[in-house]
Amino acid sequence: MNIEEFNLNIPLASYKNSHFISILRPWINVGNVGHNAISRLVKIFDLEEIGRLKKPSKYYDMTRYRPEILEENGERKVRVPNTVIFGNKIPSDRNIFLLYMLEPHNYAEDYNDAFIDLIKKLNGQRYTSIGGMFDSVPHTRPLPVTGSYKGWIPPSPLDQTLKRKSNYVGPTSMTSQLSQILSKEFSIETLSLMVHIPLYIKLEDDFLATYRLLETLSKIYNYPIDLPEREKGEKQYKEIHKNLDGNSQVTDLIKQFEANEKLNNDELGLSPKIEDFLKDLEDN
Repeated sequence: MNIEEFNLNIPLASYKNSHFISILRPWINVGNVGHNAISRLVKIFDLEEIGRLKKPSKYYDMTRYRPEILEENGERKVRVPNTVIFGNKIPSDRNIFLLYMLEPHNYAEDYNDAFIDLIKKLNGQRYTSIGGMFDSVPHTRPLPVTGSYKGWIPPSPLDQTLKRKSNYVGPTSMTSQLSQILSKEFSIETLSLMVHIPLYIKLEDDFLATYRLLETLSKIYNYPIDLPEREKGEKQYKEIHKNLDGNSQVTDLIKQFEANEKLNNDELGLSPKIEDFLKDLEDN
């Protein structure tokens, strides 16, 4: 069984109608939004670690994901990069599992099959992937969250939010196949949520973007949204706004992004000046 790829300490056959929320590092984790969202959701749902890969080096190049030497309570330990699963050890009426995935370098098909097997064994009902990406959006507007869903209808007003589709076309991860396989072959409900972050903002931890993901998920799981990420994020973006004041290049860029927002994402060409500025951002 592919599920034997994991060390698990739960009664697999006892769970019903399980929901899975996944993130993928380092892919689609701009501003560390996936990491920070999972960290908050562990506390919101009162979850604990229930499993991880038995042999992570099968999937990961440990010269790219480096193990770390840590010191805990006077004892030196080696922390090995791994994929981690959070959940409740005792089944309940609402079984939620969080999948903290590291993108595999090797045997990606086996990696996907292991998660498909896990979700089937835990009687999965819904699989949700969340993350963040850079985009041509202004920081002066609420950060947009786009996504898609199959096999179910999200509650209002989330269904209205998701009418705004992402137009991203380009490289992706092998784990992107999970949603397609789970939906087409096993009729499991799927949902993807992506927060779009201004491409001129480079924060190690973007708390406002993290909050937008958590706020969107709250429309499904009905948890309080008075979360510390909101206040932290608003302070970050106020400071950014202050620092950008007087920068004519960025000001012109923001105005054009605002115009795009106002036109409801209708196609609008960028001026050569702004195109040059964007290229500088990418090169640096």
